[in-house]
Amino acid sequence: MAYLTYSKDFRGVADVFLRDPGRYGPLLQFIDDVMTRPSELTRAERELIAAHVSKKNGCGFCLGAHRATLAAMEIGWATLEALDTNLDDAAISDKLRPVLHFASKLTDAPGRVTADDIGSLRAAGWSDQAIEDAINVTALFNYVNRLVDGFGIKGDDDYFRHVGTALATQGYAPLIRKTSQGASRPSQDIPA
Repeated sequence: MAYLTYSKDFRGVADVFLRDPGRYGPLLQFIDDVMTRPSELTRAERELIAAHVSKKNGCGFCLGAHRATLAAMEIGWATLEALDTNLDDAAISDKLRPVLHFASKLTDAPGRVTADDIGSLRAAGWSDQAIEDAINVTALFNYVNRLVDGFGIKGDDDYFRHVGTALATQGYAPLIRKTSQGASRPSQDIPA
């Protein structure tokens, strides 16, 4: 159940985006760029960062969508469990671990991020561009989490499976096409 009078039938964040394509179209372009363009961080690693940020923020909708997307990308269960464990014990690569710690700090205490935090990412082998990509994923999903939770969008397992498969195979392109056409309601085949 969404909170605003016009959003009572919204099933997902795509409904928010399609309600006002002029406002949200540029955001969708940015989301697609951050999540799908070539990067040292794989698409799956960026999804894992987004899921981790969503978990830290308690955003059930985004966590459900990103878990489903990771599952559709055939990411193993042990990696998905990393979202629920201590990062130091999680079944993730040693190179990705400091990125998730950094995403935690940028989410929980952004004013306390220091040059040493960036240095630890460089020491793990990440380039400045990859670090910028991680910053963008973290910042973006802090925003999207607040958008979804502010609207009161919850989602359900069937919706998450549908969205996860669509995002894993098509990215955000179908939704971007819809907003560029000025659509006001999503169709069943549009992710998010």
